[in-house]
Amino acid sequence: MKELEQYGLRKDEEWEWFPWFPWPPESRPPFKIRTTPEDIAPFFFVNHHPYALSLLLKIKDGFKADIFHKMGLKGSSKDWETLVTGFIKEWEENNSGADMFHFDSDDDVFCVYSQYIDDISVFSRTLRKECDDEKMMRKYFDRGSQELKQQK
Repeated sequence: MKELEQYGLRKDEEWEWFPWFPWPPESRPPFKIRTTPEDIAPFFFVNHHPYALSLLLKIKDGFKADIFHKMGLKGSSKDWETLVTGFIKEWEENNSGADMFHFDSDDDVFCVYSQYIDDISVFSRTLRKECDDEKMMRKYFDRGSQELKQQK
C-alpha cells in the first residue's frame, strides 16, 4: 500500500498543462474545494496542489460491501473502478469533457483523480449520493462493465 498522498500523484512533467494555469505552477492560487468531508464520507480527498485532486476510499472499511456481495462481488477497488467507470460515462455525457478522470487504485485503496478540480468536487458529491441507492449502484456497475468490455 502506498502512502495516501501518493494516490493520483504524478511527476510534475506528467501533468497536462492547461493554458489558463499561471506559470510557474507554484504561482497558481490554492484551489477551493467546495465539498466538505461530511458530504462525501467515507470517500475523502487528497490534493496535489497545484495540479489535481484525488478521491479515495479505503477498501477495508467495507463501504457498500453488502451491495457488492449481493451482486456476487467482493467490493474490491476493481469493483469500485468498474462502478465508477459507469458513473464517469454518464457524467461525460451530461457534463463537459471526456478523459477528465483517471484511476490509481490498488488492493487497499480505490482512487479516482482529476486535474479538473471543480468537476471532481461536484462529481464526488454526486457519486456519494448515488451510492445510497442500490439500484443506481447496480446500473453504474453494469454500465461500467459494458464500457470496459468495449475498451478491450
